[in-house]
Amino acid sequence: MALDTVNELLSFDCGSLVAYKVDKNSQLDSISFQTVLMRDVFVKHPEIVLIHRTHNAWGKALYAFMVDKPFLRLEGEMSRVIHFSVPSRESAEGLARMYRTFKAFNPEWKQIKTFLVDPRFRFLPSLSEAFPAAEVQLSVFHICKHLQHKIHQVSLEFHTEKLILSALRNAMCAPTESNLRTMHTILSEFVKPNLLPQPHKDWLLNEKIWALHCWRTWEECSQYFKSLEVLTRSLSQVFCVGPSLENCITTLAKTYQKSVSKDSLEAAPCPDTLLSRNVSSLHNLLVLTSSAAHSRRPLLPRDLPTATPQATLEPKLEVDPDQAAYEQEIEITAEEAAEQIKQSLMDICTEPAARLCLNEFAVAQNSVQLMGTNEDTVHIQILEDTKAVSHSGLSSCSCHFNQMFQLPCRHILAVLNAEGKDLEPERIPAQWRKEHSASQPGQSSTNGLLEVLRSSWDESLDKYLVVSFLTEQISQLLSQCSCEEFDRRSCTLRELADSWIGPYVQVKL
Repeated sequence: MALDTVNELLSFDCGSLVAYKVDKNSQLDSISFQTVLMRDVFVKHPEIVLIHRTHNAWGKALYAFMVDKPFLRLEGEMSRVIHFSVPSRESAEGLARMYRTFKAFNPEWKQIKTFLVDPRFRFLPSLSEAFPAAEVQLSVFHICKHLQHKIHQVSLEFHTEKLILSALRNAMCAPTESNLRTMHTILSEFVKPNLLPQPHKDWLLNEKIWALHCWRTWEECSQYFKSLEVLTRSLSQVFCVGPSLENCITTLAKTYQKSVSKDSLEAAPCPDTLLSRNVSSLHNLLVLTSSAAHSRRPLLPRDLPTATPQATLEPKLEVDPDQAAYEQEIEITAEEAAEQIKQSLMDICTEPAARLCLNEFAVAQNSVQLMGTNEDTVHIQILEDTKAVSHSGLSSCSCHFNQMFQLPCRHILAVLNAEGKDLEPERIPAQWRKEHSASQPGQSSTNGLLEVLRSSWDESLDKYLVVSFLTEQISQLLSQCSCEEFDRRSCTLRELADSWIGPYVQVKL
């Protein structure tokens, strides 16, 4: 299996490079992958490299190396990626081996001037030892994602949270000293130190972090953040497809190849086109999703301000052992909570109900989740869809799935997972529980649904299900009303049918 995966990666082009290691079961344990196009992009733009880390639920982490420089014009988000690597273990030794592989693949590595990393980047000394001439800086993109996540954890009222996120957006897209100080004051006022330590807030006042970013216009920042958010979210979704590293890296490589092939066929937009786009939609993305800012510029039209010793990066990136242990404990707890929810669904629900809810939970696990609460509801946002979950009992949600089936949807399951709660039988309607189905043998209305869930999807089946659900809803509306209301509704339905199909076709209502 491992050898098949390696051969498939090498088949993408004649110059692809792959370094891998197998475990005792002959399965992939670590792998580094780079195509000819990735190498060409790095050779042309080697000055600044962003390292983005994505982890999955099976203990593996993907490190994506990306180029980043002023006025970088590449066709498509994925084109900025120059190297993929999955280390066997995230230890100092494992990451050092990963960096050695990157250097072996790219002899021009000495031209790297700056690395941009996450504030919680692991084993930072290994990176500095591998690239002693390169400066390591915090990524503004990851800083703002971190701050936005903390803002959502505060559980402020909707309007207050919206105003704070608007201020963060201003700091991202127009990082002037005034905007950054305003954001620092807001965070100090609303976010408690136990949730966001003071050094994290002080990132906003670190001139060395923001000086290289402030030269972008608002439109350029918005487009840049949108592009980077789309890329990192795509990497996360692809890498979390399953426990098999072979399948993950193959899917990732195919996604990359498909993306760059598609982008190469499309003309790159000119700067005027980028600047003339509707910025309001980009603002909405930055506020309502996990968007954040990030950029570095080694070439500037004027000298940079000199950073004071207190503003240097190294002390702020040291990992506190207690904090690292706490983060590891949180990760383990989240994984155990997810398994508890899955097991509860299998124990409580009938098979059709369990399948429906597990599909919803899979979407919730592989998606970006932003939550805020007020007195009555929990506002849960999965990607771009925001729904309201009832805070009392977590039994109802405003989404279509919950309203139709009365089962825990992805939004309710995401809240349970985030709060580490178990699924209780009271949250499942009686007709979906196993004991109800067992007490009424032969009378279950879920057998047909189970057959549909077990079958493979096709377009005709999808249309059939839509028509069936619509027909059932219309039948209920016509049967549960007075005679006068029935006449009015049937006449309306007749007009709709005639307008869609035409009176020349006999339509039976």
